[in-house]
Amino acid sequence: MQVALDKRNWNWLDTFLFFMRTLWIYYNASYVIENTANYQNKWLIFLWFMAIYLVPLLFYRPKYMKLISFYIAETLITASMFFYMMIQFQMAGVYDFLYLPLIMIGYVCQVRPYLWIGMITSVMVFLTGTALGDQFTEHFISAFINTALFYMIGFSLGRITVINNKNKELIQSIQEKNKALEQYSRRIEELTIMEERNRVSQDLHDTVGHIFTSVITSLDALPFVMRANQQVAEEHIKEIADLARNGLNDVRKTIHQISPTESHLPLSQTFQEVVTEFMKHTGTTVDFKIEGNEREIGERIKFAYTRCLQEGLTNAIKHGRATQINVRLYFKEESLLMEIKDNGIGFESISLGFGLQGMKDRMTALNGMVNINSKPNEGTELRCSIPLAKEVMLND
Repeated sequence: MQVALDKRNWNWLDTFLFFMRTLWIYYNASYVIENTANYQNKWLIFLWFMAIYLVPLLFYRPKYMKLISFYIAETLITASMFFYMMIQFQMAGVYDFLYLPLIMIGYVCQVRPYLWIGMITSVMVFLTGTALGDQFTEHFISAFINTALFYMIGFSLGRITVINNKNKELIQSIQEKNKALEQYSRRIEELTIMEERNRVSQDLHDTVGHIFTSVITSLDALPFVMRANQQVAEEHIKEIADLARNGLNDVRKTIHQISPTESHLPLSQTFQEVVTEFMKHTGTTVDFKIEGNEREIGERIKFAYTRCLQEGLTNAIKHGRATQINVRLYFKEESLLMEIKDNGIGFESISLGFGLQGMKDRMTALNGMVNINSKPNEGTELRCSIPLAKEVMLND
């Protein structure tokens, strides 16, 4: 297991401990060398202290931290020097040599099993040195308490560093997640705007296409009516004007995201109004019938079927040149089905233009389907179906 501190960056506590360790090495090396009589032993002790100072730095320095290796090196080298000093001087003051190494060991041993290994190792070094220096005297307890206190200081500093490191990682993680959420939010906003644009475009296409088809058909017939009867022609012009006004109102409602169908009207009544207006202004015969028992459905489904009816009727005379259209609305147990059949010219193949694609998108959004069948000179059949079992979920 790797110590948690290995993954952090060098911080101010590391700098402080490095500075204190340098002073500790200088003070103890000066004292021991000064109190060593043999010249050769002085050089040996000097090299020993250099090893104590430099070897742990191979594993614990800025931009490189292998704290397990540092713990092993620090324990072996400083413990050996502590044992030597206890044998050499045999006095209680030698315990002072352990204070900083114990701080460093407690500082780096922060997770299991090193948390317990560090404590046990420190106790063993203390007891072994005490035995070698014959220091099991009346000062033993106070020396033990002092060394334990310094170990706890190092352990507490290590906990502070671990907690600060975790807090930094948590803050960094939160910042990264916030950035991701901001990007996701912007993407959702873009998709919502795009979807809303498509919806408004489809609604405008269906509304404007339906109204303008009726207006154009009525205007085409107007010259013939004027030659036949001037008064009827004037009434016909007023009807065209009313139709254009209603179309303008529908466009405004679409822009303001208001369905042209009143929410309290059943779907059959809405269909009947659309069919009646269409026949009145286009002169096309439309046979509308309902199969099954009508029941209440959601506003989204009503709105989608109304738009699909308008698009189907408009396409029947605009592209199919139909003179007879049959509209059937089937209320089945688990689904709602609309069929629009015409006697128009039919087509070899049907390409999905803006209107048909919008119709398909509306049905798909409600878990429904659109099927179009057509043959040359045999008319076109449009079928739209939505499973009513999904209605409750769709209205939530």
